[in-house]
Amino acid sequence: MQLTSIKKIITTKYMRNTGWLLFEQIFRMGLTLIVTTLMARYLGTENFGILNYSLAYIMIFTAVSKLGIDSIIVNEIINNKEESGKVIGTTIYLRLVSSFISILLIFLLVKLLNPNYAAVQLITLIQSISLVLVIFDTIGFWFQSKLQSKYVVIAKSSAFAIVVLWRLALIYFEKSIYYFAVATVIEGFAISLFMIAYYIKFKGPKIRFSFEKAKHLISGSFYYFIAGLLIVVYTQLDKIMLGKMAGSTTVGIYSAAFAISSLWVFIPTALIDSARPLIMTSKNENEASYIRKYKQLYCSIIWMGLGAALVITLLSKPIILLIYGKQFIESVSVLIILIWSRIFSLMGTIRAIWLTIENFGKYQVFFVGIGAVINIVLNISLIPHYGAIGAAIATLIAEVISAFIAVLFFKQTRPLFKLIIQAFLFKGVKA
Repeated sequence: MQLTSIKKIITTKYMRNTGWLLFEQIFRMGLTLIVTTLMARYLGTENFGILNYSLAYIMIFTAVSKLGIDSIIVNEIINNKEESGKVIGTTIYLRLVSSFISILLIFLLVKLLNPNYAAVQLITLIQSISLVLVIFDTIGFWFQSKLQSKYVVIAKSSAFAIVVLWRLALIYFEKSIYYFAVATVIEGFAISLFMIAYYIKFKGPKIRFSFEKAKHLISGSFYYFIAGLLIVVYTQLDKIMLGKMAGSTTVGIYSAAFAISSLWVFIPTALIDSARPLIMTSKNENEASYIRKYKQLYCSIIWMGLGAALVITLLSKPIILLIYGKQFIESVSVLIILIWSRIFSLMGTIRAIWLTIENFGKYQVFFVGIGAVINIVLNISLIPHYGAIGAAIATLIAEVISAFIAVLFFKQTRPLFKLIIQAFLFKGVKA
């Protein structure tokens, strides 16, 4: 087959893959917007804050239970196709063990930090069960490596639709906050069920466990595990610190703004997820093509982010009033700050691709660690005086330094700073 024909096939698969990922994100965004609006209005700022405060613990330990393997598994499958079943099976086993440990740690931590808050303890425990039930979403990486995200999209979209119906039913029948916590468990179970069904249907490689592969995966993902944990810590720690220092109502105000600031991310997330295997493959074929594709991704995400941030900043007040109502009016100022932080957060995600390919995974830990320390210090300083706005400022500053400025701190990663600037200026982007 001629080279041009091969490129045409790859491009077609890439476009289809991206299309399906975009569909999932649009579908999820639309339903999220509807159900979040109704939930926030029904639960009110305090209960909405409690639910998100509890969920922050789950998000942190989700990073623990995944062990950082998500960052390297696609690359592992692409480079070792004959061992893909072993990679997937070993990952599932490792995540199963780490999930049970995470649930225990969550229970102990929440009980320690909230000894007299039984509601938070129970809600967090219920949601933590999802860590075990969602382990089979690992199968989705096999489909991603083959640029067949269609099946992952169908599985996750179907599961999400079920959860949305559950939440809408709870609002209609005026159920308590505890039933809303069960939604996380239902989604985890549904995703795993759908993924298993598709894997069997398309005769995925036999899932096996290998002790040697386990050591290899843990060793290769160690830096990404630490980095991923730190990322989630400093993106979710805001809510935990707000809950402890300013109360659940303030968490509700912050969470409402955070949810809106994340809604538009569906497009760049789809592009990044779809481009990742393509960029990784091109590295082994043509260095110039690899750099160009990587710059194209950076360029697209940066300028898309700037446009979205500007629009949402200008429309922040009517957006908050339309979605949440007057009781969340304080979220306007928080949203204006958080929306700009999302650009740098996405840049950090793209940076991880380059670090993985160039075997510089250890620097991801330094970058995210710097961001985490800055975020925690600023939270301690700003939250007591400015509440949710202080937490938003801390997040923005931490993201700017971690995702952009910090690459200048190390000689090996300085070329990435130049690459980012060139991508921003459209240099070397055109084929």
